[in-house]
Amino acid sequence: MLSLLPFLAVVPAVLADYSGNINYGSPSLRHRGLGIHLPSVVKRQTVPSYANASALNFTHGIASGDPYSDSVILWTRVAPTADNDRSNVTVSGTVPLYNHLTEEYVRASTQPICVSYVVARDEDLKRVVSQGRAYTSSDIDYTVKVEAKGLKAFTQYWYQFRVCGSEVVSPKGRTKTAPRANDDVSDIGLAVYSCSNFPNGFFNAYGNSARKDNVDYVLHLGDYIYEYATSNSLRPVQPRKEIFSLYDY
Repeated sequence: MLSLLPFLAVVPAVLADYSGNINYGSPSLRHRGLGIHLPSVVKRQTVPSYANASALNFTHGIASGDPYSDSVILWTRVAPTADNDRSNVTVSGTVPLYNHLTEEYVRASTQPICVSYVVARDEDLKRVVSQGRAYTSSDIDYTVKVEAKGLKAFTQYWYQFRVCGSEVVSPKGRTKTAPRANDDVSDIGLAVYSCSNFPNGFFNAYGNSARKDNVDYVLHLGDYIYEYATSNSLRPVQPRKEIFSLYDY
């Protein structure tokens, strides 16, 4: 019995790292069962090591949002490919309301990807105020979504992700917490982005707002992709036909 104790001590730590990635959880606080079944994810990790950092890239940049007065959500995607899984297999017959076993639809990863993050008061990331790590896998398309906590209200921060134990890092980003409910805030700068058709739009406005220190928060509205075919040669997209399947999207 004593020989099992080291193994048993490892399992909760792995589960804690997976549960630290919000994307494994249910999108509804009232329906916990809609989340990914973490014991199944852990069981599938047959190789006792992390994925090779040299084969990974931050394919979709970074993002932050949903600010509270003491926390903010940070997001990224770190994956062995910029593409999505090409499977267009659809569900047929009788299946559970939410199927936790994704292997029959999407190629499953066998090694966890470990990602760490830091949040700091300065752009050089020297004055770190929050940090942590999380795992990701094919079950959530290699995405990472964490909540950085213990922050000050209405304060700007810089943040960055890193593949654990490597020099593979994401771009740096900056974010800002919300004021407290009773704070006296006389002036808040908002940038509002509405519908923007990706093949045709001019997106320099995003960078322009991002560089302005007087913009505190950005509000995104509308759509960015549409289902009809496109033939714009200046910014071609795939597929060029009308989109129907999950992989098309």
